[in-house]
Parts: sequence; structure tokens; C-alpha cells
Amino acid sequence: MIENGLLIRPAEAAELPLLARIERRAARLFSPDDLPSALSERTLPAETLSAARDAGLLWVADDAGRAVGFALAEIADGQLHLAEMDVDPDHARRGIGSALLRHALAQAWLRGCAAVTLTTFAHLPWNAPFYRRHGFMEFEPPAGSALADQLRAEAAAGLRNRVAMRRAQA
Repeated sequence: MIENGLLIRPAEAAELPLLARIERRAARLFSPDDLPSALSERTLPAETLSAARDAGLLWVADDAGRAVGFALAEIADGQLHLAEMDVDPDHARRGIGSALLRHALAQAWLRGCAAVTLTTFAHLPWNAPFYRRHGFMEFEPPAGSALADQLRAEAAAGLRNRVAMRRAQA
């Protein structure tokens, strides 16, 4: 999909190591109060990236042949779950995150998912408010669901002010 001069496409195997750089650079935007320093240098494992790519659930924003952002999804609780989305800060505020999100939503609908879920920070403008502008609403995941377990794991890891959000297919 081409949007605003960007190509949103499946990630290529050779790009997987580059995604950690984008992830680290994006993590620097968070204060240690939000993202503890022990977590700020941690990136998605290569196996996770590779599995998502193989499943068709890892997309990059390609600007002139260079990955400048990515979105990784998984299927959780029968829905498409946006597990990670990062944009290189040097390319921020150009609609890249919105383009990646729209692509993930389109992929969810093509797969027959009734909704897309995610977890994010409630108080940061480029987190929950960004997703709200794209039709996501906060919700309380059902007890015992993968999403409820994820919120508990995030809290145990030191992440605060996290919420679950959901957007149903329109």
C-alpha cells in the first residue's frame, strides 16, 4: 500500500536487524518514569520478528527504500493485536504511524478479525490520544484473556499508566 509517498509493505528478512535500531531510537522518547531504563534498550527478539514476518504480521514503512517505521501484530483472543509500532524519531510527525496503523486495520479486516486491540500509555499524546483519534476506545479486557495477562505482565515489568484499547470493524 502506498500512502503519502510511503510504501507500507511486508518486512523483508534482511531488514529485521534494522528494526531493533528503530525500536531503540523510539524508546528514547519515553521518560524513565514511563519506560524504566532496564526496558528502554530491550528490543523484540529476532525470533518474534521472524515469526511475525512469516505469518504476514510485520510491516514496514518504506521511505525511498529505507525502513523508517514498523508495526508488528499477532493474533490474540481471536483478534488482531498490535503488539508493537515504532517510527524512527527522525521521521516523526509525517503520518507514518497513522499509515502503519491504517495498514494494520486493513489487514485485520482482510483476515476476518472483528476488532484490533493494543495496550499503550494512557497519558502520552502519541499513545492513547493518538489511537483515540483513529477510533480506538479504552476497555477492560476480560479476566483470563491474553490481553488482561499482558497488562498484568506490563505492570509487573514496571510500566505504569497502561490501558487496553480496542477498535471494532466499522
